[in-house]
Amino acid sequence: MTHQKESIDRKPVWVSQINEILHESFTESLNLTELSKTLNIHPIHLSRDFHKYFHCNLGEYLRKLKLNKSLELLTLPHSLKDIAIECGFSDQSHFTRCFKENIGITPLKYRNLLKNY
Repeated sequence: MTHQKESIDRKPVWVSQINEILHESFTESLNLTELSKTLNIHPIHLSRDFHKYFHCNLGEYLRKLKLNKSLELLTLPHSLKDIAIECGFSDQSHFTRCFKENIGITPLKYRNLLKNY
């Protein structure tokens, strides 16, 4: 029984590989096909199992990484446009829209809240 549980809990090697790739390259244009070739996994298998190990799809995970980076950068005196580009968003409006959808307020309001504390 213990051996069976260990094999279920054990993650495939590609899980740590893709996690490392995504954390290093989230600001670049990444897609499922290229990642699956890099990891030598079928794209459908990667898509299905990505959700199993990361509890979201690839696009959502990349968005989370970008937004986490933006939260750090909003503490610095960079322009919103520069933060958007540095985090891998196509432009400032895309960044603002994603930020508000996921965080609940605009990046500017977030920055102003930080200044008040």
